[in-house]
Amino acid sequence: MYIKKLNLQTMKRTYSDIDLIRLSVQDGAVCLDKQFILLDNFDDAVRQNDAETFFANHPVKISFVTVIFCLSGCIKFQINLQNFELHSNDILIVQKGTIGEYCGMSNGTRMAVMAFMPEYFQITNQIEATMSLQRQLYVSPLCHLRQEEFEECMTIYRLMKAKTKQKYTPFRKGALYGYVQVLIYNAYSYLVAAEVEERKPKERTGRKQELYNRFIKEVQKSYTKERSISYYANELCVTPKYLSQVIHTVSGRFAGDWITDFVILEAKALLKSRKYTVQQVADMLHFANQSFFGVYFKKAVGCSPKAYQEEERW
Repeated sequence: MYIKKLNLQTMKRTYSDIDLIRLSVQDGAVCLDKQFILLDNFDDAVRQNDAETFFANHPVKISFVTVIFCLSGCIKFQINLQNFELHSNDILIVQKGTIGEYCGMSNGTRMAVMAFMPEYFQITNQIEATMSLQRQLYVSPLCHLRQEEFEECMTIYRLMKAKTKQKYTPFRKGALYGYVQVLIYNAYSYLVAAEVEERKPKERTGRKQELYNRFIKEVQKSYTKERSISYYANELCVTPKYLSQVIHTVSGRFAGDWITDFVILEAKALLKSRKYTVQQVADMLHFANQSFFGVYFKKAVGCSPKAYQEEERW
């Protein structure tokens, strides 16, 4: 796909609600049954302004698995409140249900994107490996590869692109599934190796760091229903005061701030999808009523949910 060919008006109308069907109709998209899509700008260097017509400039909830390969340049994203920069030979794997936000791209960036339904992500007869990989990706979805490893990924990507373009081939889906399995196995081995390497200089993460990690996982799991520090302290078997102190010591931010950020990030994504009213978003996030939600949102964002939803971002 040549990102510079994307239509700005089309993106204004559709991209706030990201799904594979909408993605598949973009100029240059190579897709199979609108469930497996490949996009790249290998032939033309992407420009900064053009990139913003492809990626949304506000939080969006992804309804499919996305793999972004950076061949050169720099791409910035925020994934579940964590900031990531992709440089040459970096891969970002974003799982379904993730809330992400595009934060910028350097001129001359060359990239490739794979988007597919989660069933392609399952490793046959290796459920434990699949679950282990997914847990690691929630913590660290960015992986830097050695040159030969990245070249192998690009070789597989090009094979998938060629296979997807073939007409009237009855086994295309099976072949693509096989290619994805190879990429997933490779990703698993890369991430495991990186995790082992990272542990070497600091075998002891410390109890406070471990508590912080467990807290973030609990918040990611329950923030749409639970917003009180006491709930998470109870889940982690510590007092609210101790939990707040540890989280602040480790991250420089209070536990309540982390909870609020996750709630607001979800609220922004739901509002900007334009599929739900403010009342519906308040209900989905388990606020007592719309007024309660409005006060909570305005205190964190500086404007009302309605104003944020209607704000022109393009």
